[in-house]
Amino acid sequence: MTQDLNPISWGAQDRYQAHFIVKSHRNIAEDDFLARSKLQTKGHFASKRVTGVTWVGGSLADILNADDTLHNMMIKLSYADAHIVVEPTKAGIRIYGKWMDGSNFSMTKDLFAVYDRIALNIRK
Repeated sequence: MTQDLNPISWGAQDRYQAHFIVKSHRNIAEDDFLARSKLQTKGHFASKRVTGVTWVGGSLADILNADDTLHNMMIKLSYADAHIVVEPTKAGIRIYGKWMDGSNFSMTKDLFAVYDRIALNIRK
C-alpha cells in the first residue's frame, strides 16, 4: 500500500472564530443591520497596520461610521482583528471576525471592547 503524498484533510480543523450575539426583541430588517469593516492600511505583510476604518452596508454602517470612539479603538487593533462583520440572525445580530488557527486565535481586551462598542450602537 502506498502513502498519499497530498492527503486531503478531513474532520476537525484547528480554526476558531469568536461570535457575539446581540439579542433583539423587535423585527429586524436584514438590510439595515448588515455591516462590514473596510480597512485603510499602511505597510506590508507582518508590518501592515490599520490607519483607518470605513463601515460598508446598511443603516448600521452609517451609525458605526459616525462613532469616532469606535474608529479610534479599531485603529489600535491588529490588521487581522480589525476585519469585523455584523449581520442579522433569527434571534438577534451577530458580530464576528475572521477565522484564525489555534496558535493565532485570541480575544484581547481591546478586541472585546470594540465588539462591546458595536453592540452598544446596535442597542441604541
